[in-house]
Amino acid sequence: MFVELFYTTLQRVRGFIVINEFLEHAPDGQQIQRTIVTVIGMHRSGTSAIAKGLECLGLNMGDALIAPGEDNPRGYWEDAEVLRINKEVLERLNIAWNDIRIVPEALFLGAALKDLHAQAEKLLISRADQYAMWGFKDPRTLRVLPFWLHAAEQSGVNLQFVVALRHPYAVALSLQKRNGISLTRGQLMWAAYILPFLPLIKNYPHVFISYDDLLEQPALILEKIALHLALSIDENKLKKYVEQFLSQSLRHHSVSLHDEDYTKQVLPLLDEIYHILTAIKQNESNAQWVLWAACYEEYQRCQSILEELDAESDYHWKRRGSFLKRLIYG
Repeated sequence: MFVELFYTTLQRVRGFIVINEFLEHAPDGQQIQRTIVTVIGMHRSGTSAIAKGLECLGLNMGDALIAPGEDNPRGYWEDAEVLRINKEVLERLNIAWNDIRIVPEALFLGAALKDLHAQAEKLLISRADQYAMWGFKDPRTLRVLPFWLHAAEQSGVNLQFVVALRHPYAVALSLQKRNGISLTRGQLMWAAYILPFLPLIKNYPHVFISYDDLLEQPALILEKIALHLALSIDENKLKKYVEQFLSQSLRHHSVSLHDEDYTKQVLPLLDEIYHILTAIKQNESNAQWVLWAACYEEYQRCQSILEELDAESDYHWKRRGSFLKRLIYG
């Protein structure tokens, strides 16, 4: 109770300071820049549960959400237009949703995506004007992050990030159950999403959230988000979210360090990187990002192997499944 009260008080003070700084430094007659919150993270990392929870902080995820699916019956909380643009970006660049290649940042800033950049800029401005505080979520956003950072810069929108973290082995277990993807490929997919562009958010307001922590201490975690993003919690919405939406049944896979399968099949370098992320989540510092960079540099040495694996994978296998599943999963 004391910890939650401390977070609440600190958050309100910080929010007051942030608002006043905006007012004091904004030129006369100039509107305060639009702010949008986006949830980023690998598939099967709790991004949907986090996105729903942001409604307790006054965010509106919009009225153009895609319908719930068999694998996510409580809803994806994904804007249909954001999803369409992300899928089109990946399609044009010949990147399947379950690719494992390391993709260069410049690829998302080229002329081939010029019209999509314009669409994204228009969408950000439109949603920010439509809602007092809008947020969006789609796991693909992290895979194409340079695209959205560029769109936000061009449209004059301030982005804030909530990063959903989950152990790569737990993600792989979930992907294996849902899509029949091997545990090795599932972990490599986690790396393809998480590693290349995550450091780009360091200069933006951001907060790292563990999916497991959200399920175990939802009120405290939402207080943490509120503190970092200078927002306020609606206690009635929080109560409804905890009692009616969240459930331990949402967590189908967890990682135990003593599990024999885990010790045999986890990829050690990715396990190390995840634990660096955990440290960043708890107390972010430049030293931890230096460790991250060293691990990523080591992982990049595997690029030729990753490209070879994807080259030998049949493109239709990567997009296999029923027409409905292709629509849902990309």
